[in-house]
Amino acid sequence: MIRIVSLCLIFVLGLSGCGLNKESLGLKRTSPDATAVEVRQPLDLPPDFDKLPD
Repeated sequence: MIRIVSLCLIFVLGLSGCGLNKESLGLKRTSPDATAVEVRQPLDLPPDFDKLPD
């Protein structure tokens, strides 16, 4: 009887951890958060960009 209860407990605990295992293994897809996108300023050219080195 104790063996059956312990096996059921191990089975339930194993199934409850499956959701966390998918995330840690990278199997669960996550979509990017649109509000977390960082807007950057455009790149500026230096004033002496047209000069070639000697």
